[in-house]
Amino acid sequence: MHRRVCTAILLIASACADPARDDDVPWTSTLATASAETAATTDAGDTATPADTSGVVDTTEGAPLPDVGEGGTTGSDCTAPDPAPAWQLAHLQDVVARLSGASDLDGATLPDRATAQRRALVATWLLQHYGALGIDATSHDYGTGTNIIATIPATAASQGTLVLGAHYDSVPDSPGADDNATGIAVITAAARHLAETPCRTHDVLVVAFDEEEIGLVGSTAFATKLVVDRTPVVSVHTIDQIGWDADGDRVLEIERPDPGLFEFYDDVALDVPTLGGLTVTDTGFTDHVAFRAAGFVAVGLSEEYVSGDTTPHYHLPSDRYDTVEFGLVVAASTLVNRAFGRAVAP
Repeated sequence: MHRRVCTAILLIASACADPARDDDVPWTSTLATASAETAATTDAGDTATPADTSGVVDTTEGAPLPDVGEGGTTGSDCTAPDPAPAWQLAHLQDVVARLSGASDLDGATLPDRATAQRRALVATWLLQHYGALGIDATSHDYGTGTNIIATIPATAASQGTLVLGAHYDSVPDSPGADDNATGIAVITAAARHLAETPCRTHDVLVVAFDEEEIGLVGSTAFATKLVVDRTPVVSVHTIDQIGWDADGDRVLEIERPDPGLFEFYDDVALDVPTLGGLTVTDTGFTDHVAFRAAGFVAVGLSEEYVSGDTTPHYHLPSDRYDTVEFGLVVAASTLVNRAFGRAVAP
């Protein structure tokens, strides 16, 4: 997380909440329009330990995805899959372990993800991971780094594009388990969950951003790409540091939500029993900021960075796998799966 300056202001969450929940009314958002002129700008239990990684399932070998065929759907059955699937915890643990050096990443053990060589290993692994799941993924090489884009297309005429992202680099000499292997674990799980969703009204781009730690470089490059490509973006959602919960309250922070985006999560939060609640903050200095500068509505998700229950291992060699509270990671993953599942539902 690129937070050299902290000017976050804690807001009152209730001021942004819906006055009433109506599960029969589908979520809608403000469509952000951007011109080329802007282009310049389940309870998982206690913390796991590294010794447990030998038993973690390799989720690069996932179950086959549904055959949607030429018609785009699997017929009349649009039943959404469980947002807390049986494979969820193993997937989250596996991704965090591989990226933070607690287990092997295709023959390498990563002490950090700060050098070009180590980031390239992660990018290659992400492409292979998505490929094994039958998800289309491509590289976005912007010169100094590479973003990885997984595409989950709409199964009928698309009503727009949702973007979900997290950065995969770390600072030097830090394994970056919380910052931000946890974010990558959540977005890759979301990609898998969405790909298993039989009926989808929106395209979803799931993006692993490079070079966040040196100034939001990868996310800024991707925001520019969206503008140049004239992608009809509905909203952008980013995840950074989502694995620390010392007080065990399972509360997440919703960072600087543009109109409609607190509700995107709040409208399903009560349906996530492992979640303790949502708090709104005005936090910047991470990837969601790059997209507002390009004209898109955006929001970030994090552990309680402003509220004070945030990792003491930030940017340190001690930001290891064994410090991650997977109960919070699972709660965040379930929330994201349910919110995006609702957003793309017919």
